[in-house]
This record gives sequence, C-alpha cells and structure tokens, in this order.
Amino acid sequence: MKKNNGSRLFLTELMFSIFFFTVIAAVCVQLFAYSYDMSKSARQSTDVVNAASNAAEYFLGSNDAGDFTTYYDKEWQECSDYGTYKVTGIVSEENHLETMSITVSRMDDESVMYAISVKKATKEAH
Repeated sequence: MKKNNGSRLFLTELMFSIFFFTVIAAVCVQLFAYSYDMSKSARQSTDVVNAASNAAEYFLGSNDAGDFTTYYDKEWQECSDYGTYKVTGIVSEENHLETMSITVSRMDDESVMYAISVKKATKEAH
C-alpha cells in the first residue's frame, strides 16, 4: 500500500492560490487603468471649464473686452503660436446688452469641447 504524505494536496492548494491571486491582480490592474483614465478625463474637463470661466470673468469685469482667440498647449499654459487647444470669444451687442460667446475647442479636429454665453448690460449713452 502506498502512503500519501499530503504533497499532492499541498500542490493543488498552492496552484489554486496562485491562480486566484493572478485573477485578482488582473482585475486590480484593470481597475487602476480605468481610474487613471477617469482622472485624466476629469482633469481635462476641469481645465476646459476653467479656461472658459476665466475668459467670461475677464469679459464681465472689463469695459473694453473684444473678440479674441487664445491658444494653450497640452498642459494648459498659454502660448503665442497655435497650441493644442483654442479659446475663442466673440462679442455682439444688441439693445444695450453685450453678449460674449466663448468656445473651447481642440486644434487638431476643431471639435467644440465646451461653450458658454455671457451677457452684461452696457451703459446707455445720454
């Protein structure tokens, strides 16, 4: 009669443990990659809204704001030449009301990422 010393059971348990931890590690790596993508997307959305908000605040706070186009690089630093992103403001006036339409878009495909319209009353000429 052959005596089993438990090594077969130990190896089976060890293989099961390795398989289990491999599956869990793969799931964790996918979750970390997904959360990184979400974080990157949220950061970009925040930068887009901040750029449009800054332009709107400047328009509301100044008396001589006109049409403009501002270029930003991929790190959202203002640059003089064509960058990665473009913020455009167009001012129109009607019935003592100035309106600025602000759009934030990508330079590569001109897709609008964010758009906002801001209005302010102008002083009536006497």
